[in-house]
Amino acid sequence: MKPIQDKLSEYDIYPWLIFASVTTATFMTNVDASILNVALPVLEDYFSAGPQTLQWVISGYLLVITSILPAVGKLSDIKGRKKMFMIGLSIFTFGSFLSALSATVWQLVAFRIIQGVGGAIMQGNVMSIVAYTFPPGRRGKALGAIGSVVAAGTIVGPALGGFLIHQFGWQAIFWVNVPIGILGIVGTYILLPPDQLDDQQERLDYAGSAIFFVAMTALLLYVSQSQEWGFRSVASLTSLIIAIVAWIGFVYWENRVKIPLIDLSFFKNPTFTIGNFAGYVSYVLIMFPSILLPLYLHHVVHVSVDQIGFLMTAQAIAMMIAAPIAGWLSDRVGHDIPSVIGMGLTAISLWMMGQFDTTTQPFHVVLALSLFGIGVGLFQSPNNVSILESVPVGKTGVTGGIIATVRNFGRVSGVAVAVFLFQWMMGASDTVHQYVESVSFVFLFGSGLAVVTLLVLISRLRVSLKKKKELY
Repeated sequence: MKPIQDKLSEYDIYPWLIFASVTTATFMTNVDASILNVALPVLEDYFSAGPQTLQWVISGYLLVITSILPAVGKLSDIKGRKKMFMIGLSIFTFGSFLSALSATVWQLVAFRIIQGVGGAIMQGNVMSIVAYTFPPGRRGKALGAIGSVVAAGTIVGPALGGFLIHQFGWQAIFWVNVPIGILGIVGTYILLPPDQLDDQQERLDYAGSAIFFVAMTALLLYVSQSQEWGFRSVASLTSLIIAIVAWIGFVYWENRVKIPLIDLSFFKNPTFTIGNFAGYVSYVLIMFPSILLPLYLHHVVHVSVDQIGFLMTAQAIAMMIAAPIAGWLSDRVGHDIPSVIGMGLTAISLWMMGQFDTTTQPFHVVLALSLFGIGVGLFQSPNNVSILESVPVGKTGVTGGIIATVRNFGRVSGVAVAVFLFQWMMGASDTVHQYVESVSFVFLFGSGLAVVTLLVLISRLRVSLKKKKELY
């Protein structure tokens, strides 16, 4: 009797059934992240905890995910993507169950860390499973659709979170993950074909994984906390020194060990290196409007909180529309052209935001955010395709982990850079004029950074076109 996967593989819709099964986890984790932001004021009252304590509910989760992603990606290449994805989804679901039962804020932090372990395993596998399921020529469209799922989760999260918290209490934002997680586990078990592992089994670089964990955790702590601690404080300097020493140690170890956690020779490939650099910049830039525009709209233009939430959805909606179009373009014209167009639109939209002042109308905000969302949507999925297709198929697990690590670190860096530049420009002043000038400076800085990245991407495009000419 043929396995159900063999029977389903006869239908054209089968790859999309696998896509729907694994991206349920992507949707769930993005809804979870945006819901939690809505829940923070409620958690503050419930646990009688201050912002400095509550930030660890988010930071602890993010630290764990980012620090272990390459290791879990590598494990997926070794043990099998289906097996590891199901383990990750199970851990995330169990962590959600425990989080809903939290009696103290530090219990919630601990259970969120468990969620983070599961989230890391899922994040390190979704892109790899999709890339493995869809052949070249159809891969871009599928990876672009992941961008739409992420954007949809971001849009749905705040509204769903507000409803659940109002009707059932904050615990409901974690309870909702349990039935969805169970359905995801069952769907993955039924739909995904058995893992096909190489005869030559690799092994995990445990020492490299540990050094990477220390290096990334210390770096994230420095980037995210140094402004609050003080750049010259003992805690900041200690984190920075540990990060520098650990990163040097990681590179040294990876060049010596026979089977490294990350094959550093990947970075000799310009497509891989430029793709990760450009991806990092894009995730840094994504945080600029997310952090500064709500503050600007509230303090300068005096827009109400509910209107701010409505206006900010323009970016996610535009990304949701643009991402699958970008994937379709990537399949037909290659990844370079959509990436260049997307980064160009990102630069233009950030320049538009840099022109905002006290007379800016909501229409102008929606227009700039929509263009920004289109730019980011056009850039990201083709760029991810370029990275994944620059490595052997058997390395897509660890590569997916690297992409997800770059994404998370870029977001943390983006918040830190935006806040630092804004506070540096504000100085001791608190006038509306200085507020506008400071916000404008950050957006114009971001536009300049996007232009630099655009030039790098154009150089990659020229090399790609030259190679095609030589072939023909």
